[in-house]
Amino acid sequence: MSKQDLLSWSVHRKSVDARKQKVLFSFIIDAEVRHPQKYLSNPDVRIAPDEKFTYTPKGNVPLSNRPVVVGFGPGGMFAALLLAQMGYCPLVLERGSEIDKRTEDVHRFWQEGILDPQSNVQYGMGGAGAFSDGKLTTRSKDLKARKVFEELVRFGASPEILYQQHPHIGTDGFVKIVKALKQEIEHLGGQFLFDAQFDNMRVKDNRIVALHIQDHGWIDCQALIIAMGHSASDTIRMLNEKGLAMESKPFAIGVRIEHDQTYINQAMLKDRANDPTLIPARYQVTQTVSTNKGVYSFCMCPGGYVVAASSEPNTVVVNGMSYSDRSAENANAALLVQVDQSDTGPGLFAGLDYQEQLEHAAYDLTHSYRAPMQKAKDFVQGVMTTRFDGIQPTYPLGHVFIDFNTFLPPVIAKSLKEALLAFEQKIPGFIDDAILTGVETRSSSSIRVLRDKTSLQATVQGVYPCGEGAGYSGGITTSAIDGLRCAMALMDHFDKPSLQSVE
Repeated sequence: MSKQDLLSWSVHRKSVDARKQKVLFSFIIDAEVRHPQKYLSNPDVRIAPDEKFTYTPKGNVPLSNRPVVVGFGPGGMFAALLLAQMGYCPLVLERGSEIDKRTEDVHRFWQEGILDPQSNVQYGMGGAGAFSDGKLTTRSKDLKARKVFEELVRFGASPEILYQQHPHIGTDGFVKIVKALKQEIEHLGGQFLFDAQFDNMRVKDNRIVALHIQDHGWIDCQALIIAMGHSASDTIRMLNEKGLAMESKPFAIGVRIEHDQTYINQAMLKDRANDPTLIPARYQVTQTVSTNKGVYSFCMCPGGYVVAASSEPNTVVVNGMSYSDRSAENANAALLVQVDQSDTGPGLFAGLDYQEQLEHAAYDLTHSYRAPMQKAKDFVQGVMTTRFDGIQPTYPLGHVFIDFNTFLPPVIAKSLKEALLAFEQKIPGFIDDAILTGVETRSSSSIRVLRDKTSLQATVQGVYPCGEGAGYSGGITTSAIDGLRCAMALMDHFDKPSLQSVE
């Protein structure tokens, strides 16, 4: 392409292929050019798709009250944002606390083991994504993803997330974005109630007419987006009692595996292991084993920490997180095994019960929030770990040595063991100096709240199940996309509320 024809350019996509000894960078470039037709014969050149988000509400059913959004994780955040941008002035209910208080509550739990059941890693402003790596990677081809990324940049994320192969924000970066996004919704007429749990609803003629907020009472409601997150089992059970149809779905459980980040850099990048443009390195592994189950890595956190992620008292739950610079000494990832009703038994809530029983069993080992741990090599060999010689665990509340072979359900333990041996063949040294920490049970919901494929309404009209907790997404970006989708569906049915109803 001649310089004379090039008017402007920007990076649309940057990716790295480190699967072989030679590390390759790949770029997709957006270019504005004179005489574009003369370049289209090149097979590597095409007209760029229009990714600009446009939407006009077309609903005509009168709303006499603000639409309500339950939950201010990624799904609820972007549902509320779009409703506010379109003049619908939503009311946002969040059972947890505002982000500053929530951060204090989480750090107190990590430092002292004092758990607030309503303000923790799972519940509160920002949702579970606020205390994670802030990973934005998605396989979704939905063009609404561009809207999500552009809004995140507008509220403070690095513009690099618009083109990175594996974009991330980090826990510290996510906090300031959530604050700015809330301020924008309020500026546009939205309202918030924190420490306000949605715990009941009234239904008349198969339509929602009111909802109850703990410690606040009843309010009239015609339109409700429920984005409660994957840990709100009490909300799920209440919705089922109120007539929302649901079904069980496969989910996954497992452990966190922790390595020295230097080892991961070397294993993935070989002679480029010290290249500052490539580190900290990440990995992704998957294996189908003899139990006919898939075992896979999930939520890989380079330069991160294994964290205590309990939301209910007397349970042990772990997760992973990184700060934006990903500079910690260790890397960690979930190693998860697929679970279905062949494991849990029949019943709508059998999966929830299965998860909760495992979490309580981990707590009952010490009657504390110390996490069960074992060296990966010891687990494979079936021996008890007695001390850590090399890598040290980052889980903040202490540990108890166990043999996961006898603690985990037999099919889960067998599947993990076979997969670890397979991963060792793919990545030599993978189990040599690695630590397993349990239990990881909150990667996805075991329940799906049914909704109409077109209107996105549940079997109770006016209710829009949304995001991870409803079984329709699995991460920050897909949850945010589903929040936009549900907000659009609501606005395609309901007209804006009157001025009197939002005053």
